Amino acid sequence: LTETWIYSPSVLPTSWKQIHVLGRRVKGGNNRGEEGICALINPSCPYRVIQLPSLNNYVLSIKVGDIRFHCLYLPPSMPDDQVFTILDSIPLLPNTFLLGDFNARIGPLIGDYNSNPRGLKLLDWLLARQLYVLNQILSYAVPTFSTNRVKTVIQDGVATKVDTTISSIIDLYVTNIAPTSLLNSYIDIKSDLSLSSDHSLMTLSFDIDSSLMTSDTSDSTCMAPRRLWNLSRLSKPDILQKYRSTFQSLVSPLTASLTELVSSPPITYPPIDSLNDTLNDCLYRSLDASIGTTAPRPAHWKKYWTQEIQDAARLRDDYYRRWRRSKPGIDKAKWWGEH
Repeated sequence: LTETWIYSPSVLPTSWKQIHVLGRRVKGGNNRGEEGICALINPSCPYRVIQLPSLNNYVLSIKVGDIRFHCLYLPPSMPDDQVFTILDSIPLLPNTFLLGDFNARIGPLIGDYNSNPRGLKLLDWLLARQLYVLNQILSYAVPTFSTNRVKTVIQDGVATKVDTTISSIIDLYVTNIAPTSLLNSYIDIKSDLSLSSDHSLMTLSFDIDSSLMTSDTSDSTCMAPRRLWNLSRLSKPDILQKYRSTFQSLVSPLTASLTELVSSPPITYPPIDSLNDTLNDCLYRSLDASIGTTAPRPAHWKKYWTQEIQDAARLRDDYYRRWRRSKPGIDKAKWWGEH
């Protein structure tokens, strides 16, 4: 739920589990609130749901099973620089969704008859990161926002006020999961169930390809592919400086989140796994940007190479070194035979 207008200590009257990024009270607004995001979890949900760190008041992040959802409310009055600073702070880890009220019209790509400056910048941001807008595929040209406005029409010198309905597509589902991996997927936009809001109630349903889930145990004996870097390149001052500056830039949102957790400890346990994933992602991206990756060993190598073979190879190398160092004679012949 975006723009809940809920501020502390209020909650929704429901038995479902609630996770909030609270809004704030409007000054002089007769106890009315503004902003705020909420996630409601059905008690029958079969997946583990944990809250991820929220680095600001405009993103609520949760992890459902192996999938990360970042729900956003980006007010229309927010400067575009702040909008994209918030978007850039979200770690685009595997199996990630961005959803919510972007207040951005990206135009014909999703069947909207118009666009706005934020929407055009958002379109470039999405394309640069190879993200998919599911509205394009599953609900093309279906408005998510409708409002009635009075427009003055002048005809033959007579001004007449006419009620006009203005609609747009500003509530989006965005993901880095290929749509072909979202099985039986559909978006249902219920224009008749708006809860007195200009925004329509929207639902996204899908089954996910099991190969994308980390809990898959089809072959528990296979080693997971490793990311490799030639760390010796960090001995060069210019490369080391690039690594440090990149890491400092990427890790600053996480540092702010950790500082907040320390200064204002939450009631529930902090999401350690998510914090760890975010830190690892900062390290990986910094290494990629500074020294680049190294190709891993071919797949056929890791399937037969065992610890027993590794020990034998190490022993063989030891015998070879002994042969090289021994003086000509019986010892040299001995170590060559062992080798």
